[in-house]
Amino acid sequence: MSSRRILDRLESGDVLLLDGGTGSELQRRGVDVLKGASAEGGLQAWSATANMDEPEAVREVHGDYLRAGADIIISNNFWTSPTRLEPVGLGDRWEGYARAAGENAITARDAVNPDAFVAGGIAPPCVQRRVGGVASDVDILGEEAYRKEIRDHAKLLAGVGVDAVWVEYVGYIADCAAAADACAETGLPVFLGVRHIREDGKMQYEERLEDLAAALDGRGVAGVLIMCTAPAEVSAGLPRLRDAFNGCVGAYPNIGYRPLAPLGPAEGEESPDEPGEILQRGDNTPESLADFAGAWKAMGARIIGGCCATGPEHIEAMKPVVKTG
Repeated sequence: MSSRRILDRLESGDVLLLDGGTGSELQRRGVDVLKGASAEGGLQAWSATANMDEPEAVREVHGDYLRAGADIIISNNFWTSPTRLEPVGLGDRWEGYARAAGENAITARDAVNPDAFVAGGIAPPCVQRRVGGVASDVDILGEEAYRKEIRDHAKLLAGVGVDAVWVEYVGYIADCAAAADACAETGLPVFLGVRHIREDGKMQYEERLEDLAAALDGRGVAGVLIMCTAPAEVSAGLPRLRDAFNGCVGAYPNIGYRPLAPLGPAEGEESPDEPGEILQRGDNTPESLADFAGAWKAMGARIIGGCCATGPEHIEAMKPVVKTG
């Protein structure tokens, strides 16, 4: 673990630089992150298998973000869960993949910048992607089953030695609240990354960020960040989140990623601007993202980084904006 707690840094007034996308960066570098995936069936376990199949590549990505100036890296635990690994025949081996992800991140941190923080990243199973329709994981799995999957993951990562638990890509208030409760037993700071904020500043399914903040009150969540959201929509939602939530707020945007592009558009998805290209960044250059980072910092963001399609070059461009003044 870092010798200084992440909460100490935040309480001292520091604004922290988060890393960028890991799964998208692995794919950009040629790592197979689409085992069992198809345009019809979706991503399956996505980049989870890379933790054991390509551990050096995973550590290299983490290291490059640290060299770019990141204060926090998120372990590659997105979907290293039994529910997400089961479709590719690895559900009974999830603990090995999850532990490898945490260890890869810690090894990279210790080698490049021992003072940086490793957040143990956990994504909810997102069962709706497999069963169709719109419903929270709590509704589909039941609250206790959902909590158990998150709790087991969080405890494993705490045992590996991460500095915080980071539940990301949550899209429903019920899932956010249950995840916070599930992670509380670790005793580590808990951060939530809320996905797909809309242009009107509401959550993906029209729930309000104000209601999310109310639901999290008393649950000990250290921070809530808007993530996997286009930069302009981050700017729409961040002031509402800042005004409603008493803890740390932040942002890490998606700037245009189509992981299934080599396989064709997913069902219901428009064809990418450049068929076959996984990165659809458009005007989202490192310089433009640095400008957004400055605006988010002025809005009160305390942790700023990148999500899908951002790379070390974006984090390096944001560094002088985020970590100065």
